[in-house]
Amino acid sequence: MEIKVKSKYLRISPRKLRPVVNFVRGMNAIEAKSKLKFQPNKGANMIVSLIDNAMSVVKSGDMASESFYVAAIACGDGPRLKRGTPVSKGRMAPIVKRQSHMTLTLSDQAPKLPKKLKAPKETPNGTKS
Repeated sequence: MEIKVKSKYLRISPRKLRPVVNFVRGMNAIEAKSKLKFQPNKGANMIVSLIDNAMSVVKSGDMASESFYVAAIACGDGPRLKRGTPVSKGRMAPIVKRQSHMTLTLSDQAPKLPKKLKAPKETPNGTKS
């Protein structure tokens, strides 16, 4: 069973949100919430609220919430707010305030994470193959 939730028009840049998104990917949903509470980022609170929304959907469907994992989570660009600040000679310098859209998919099956790459084997003469 998969649960998909979206959050749009978040007032945080996708660049600042992506490290937190990558941190959570593949975790158990309850474990992810507990770890994000100790993250100092603004994006961590936004992801916690999105996980809470998904968990409420799980509970309304009479399913066990302990068995759900973060199968997929992604953030993308939203619209940009264009503002300006005055500079010399009566001109305006642009200020771009970026927004994000975030999508979360919870699944009751543990996600398959990519295998780690193996180190190259050493040959008898000491060179790597």
